[in-house]
Amino acid sequence: MLINKFINRKSFLLLIFFITIIVIFLIISFQEKNIILIKNKSDLRSKIFLNEIKPKICFPRTWEINLSKNEIYFFENCELKTIIPIAYQGPEGKWYQTPTGYYWIGTKKEKHISSLFPVYMNYAVQLYEDFFIHEIPYYLNGEMVSSNFSGGCIRLKSDDAKKFFNIVKQGDFVISYKELKDIKLKNYFHQPVNFDEFFIRQRFNNALRTNWQNAFNSEDRKLDYLQHAGIDLAPISGAQDLNVYNIFDGEVVKIVENGKDDHGFGNTVIVRLKNELCELDKELCQKYKNIYVLYGHLENINPVLKEGLFIKRGEIIGKVGATGYGCNYWRIGKDGCDSKNKLDIHLHLEIKTKPVLGSPVPANCLINNNYTPCYGYVPNNPENYGYLNPLIFLSENFN
Repeated sequence: MLINKFINRKSFLLLIFFITIIVIFLIISFQEKNIILIKNKSDLRSKIFLNEIKPKICFPRTWEINLSKNEIYFFENCELKTIIPIAYQGPEGKWYQTPTGYYWIGTKKEKHISSLFPVYMNYAVQLYEDFFIHEIPYYLNGEMVSSNFSGGCIRLKSDDAKKFFNIVKQGDFVISYKELKDIKLKNYFHQPVNFDEFFIRQRFNNALRTNWQNAFNSEDRKLDYLQHAGIDLAPISGAQDLNVYNIFDGEVVKIVENGKDDHGFGNTVIVRLKNELCELDKELCQKYKNIYVLYGHLENINPVLKEGLFIKRGEIIGKVGATGYGCNYWRIGKDGCDSKNKLDIHLHLEIKTKPVLGSPVPANCLINNNYTPCYGYVPNNPENYGYLNPLIFLSENFN
């Protein structure tokens, strides 16, 4: 009896020993496999880091350009495949800042001479109109351009540019954006949306091309573009908090319903900020008599809101949406009430000096060869037309 127990115990211990050896072997093999994977894909910095990067929107082939981190992410069927570092981008706040928004990859040219400057821009991939992703340029004599200046294009180091060029395909979907989560608001403002669950889909002063008369004239090229007069804030995939919040105490001065002379803004609320803001920012009030906040493209408006109602900081304005022209008009790709594309859900946020849908300082925009009053865009710097950059207005650390 004792002998049998001893044998059984010994067998049990041997079994545990062999299982332990097998587990250790599998762990070592798994680690070695991951080490080899990371060595073969040096830009995929760690398996843990890969799991932290999720696609904003899933298309079969998607490139995300994170202008906050100076990185490009490539997703295939929603799975992150590679990370490519950006050498430098266009400067913030200029009309030629690197564009943000939704795009599709255009032409590709391995050997390319700029039509505007006497430089080679090899491995050139068209992001949007005159804005390309390409190798750091070099002069016709072979000397590398030493300046970090970019006229809006994204520049990559030679190996990274070649790698990007070889992977990217014409027609690939692109999201170019900046992050919100690291922006610190001034302590007297409330976030217009949950910054942890939204990103900057289109920034202030972003370029929109509506004319092609100055394609080969570097001085007048900006005349072909309009400038975005607000910021568009879009939710990340799976966002739970889709509320739009009032940023500061104020009075509701205008409510516009979708389809009722909304000029593309859809369901819209305009709030005049209370004069108490002057006590917090005296310099602001020396420049502007009144400040108004426009919240556009709302899916719905908080039913308690009425014109003339005073509302507190943090109160809900409505839900973020894609409304305009009487329907869910705004889409990713082809816009329109009949479009079947994915909804372009976002908040269009403007800070301006008059309670109007259009430009506080009247302006006409050239669209489809016709000059029409401007809504959401202006011919050049929006600050010339009574708009303020919302992120500079709201935050302490925006740059």
